[in-house]
Amino acid sequence: MIRNGLFACFLLILAGCTAVTDEVRKTVEYAFKDIEDAELNAEEIQNFPYTSLYAQWQGKARSLIVLGFVNKPNEYHFITAEKETFVLDNGRVIRTLSLDDNLLSVSNLKNDPLRCITSAPQSCNLTWQRNYDYQLNDGTRVSREAQSTFTVKQPEQLDMPYGQATATVVEEVGEFVLTGEGFVNTFWVEPDGHVIKSEQRIIPNKPVLNLTQVTWIGRTNNSESAK
Repeated sequence: MIRNGLFACFLLILAGCTAVTDEVRKTVEYAFKDIEDAELNAEEIQNFPYTSLYAQWQGKARSLIVLGFVNKPNEYHFITAEKETFVLDNGRVIRTLSLDDNLLSVSNLKNDPLRCITSAPQSCNLTWQRNYDYQLNDGTRVSREAQSTFTVKQPEQLDMPYGQATATVVEEVGEFVLTGEGFVNTFWVEPDGHVIKSEQRIIPNKPVLNLTQVTWIGRTNNSESAK
């Protein structure tokens, strides 16, 4: 498929940690110009040689984001055609770059129960306090304390882009302390601790971000059709 080839070109540049050029960005935009939501079909997913996710803000169109590089053992940098960056740690977004509003840092990550649940779920502290530092579109920098409690629920059967998968539901219910604004984050975790889907509020008073695995190179998924 032509789109597969276009994205392969785009991702080769990312794999080398090189800046995405305007020419490549425009080429990727052209590949999806006639559809509202980015989508790879079954054949494209089967042959797609790079790790990728669908990213969708609540109420917005869906984008395909691809793994540009890994910084430190657990920090995965996913990049869009528009040079936007999402940094994930065990499925949680911990930093963003080049969005309208950006998450700059999350404190106390070593005690994030999600880290424990994805590795040793039988012995985890299920409460967490941390600070979010973020920058608004007008340049204002804000720090907010948040606290949350986690619940590990029963596994669910999911229809993923690459096929069927079974994943345990991890629900995080919390609030931003100063304003009292509540939030609910949900993560779907496979038996080996891999997060294949999530719904996260990463900045107060902003839309929820949905992330869904499309391809993940170097691991075996529940579906034979997955890469």
